[in-house]
Amino acid sequence: MRWSSILKKSLLVISSFLVVFIYIQRDLVSAAFQTNPHQGLTESVIRGEFLWTQNCVSCHGLQGMGDGPASALLPKRPKDLTMIAPAPVFPDGVIAFRISHGKNTMPAWQDALSQDQIWDLVSFIRSKSRR
Repeated sequence: MRWSSILKKSLLVISSFLVVFIYIQRDLVSAAFQTNPHQGLTESVIRGEFLWTQNCVSCHGLQGMGDGPASALLPKRPKDLTMIAPAPVFPDGVIAFRISHGKNTMPAWQDALSQDQIWDLVSFIRSKSRR
């Protein structure tokens, strides 16, 4: 009987934590279910490459490996975007969310880029995948 009580309390704590986490991160969780409307379009990759060159190379590098010239000045090196797991493990919507909203030293681009431009960047990033 005692184990049953401990198990029930543990499940209650875990489920409460999940509810709070999902509420706090609801925008990110919602983004995880978005798909790239430009997925698989060569034109989107080309547009994304142009945007990448203008806005992202300085930190992320030409190939997206986090080795851009400005990365040495950052407190934490940008992640190697060529190693991002493919969807559904790491959804395109999460990449778009991070571009839009930023995180840590990554600036938010939602006021500088349109949604279509953000999806074009996602297309370009996916085209560089080594996975």
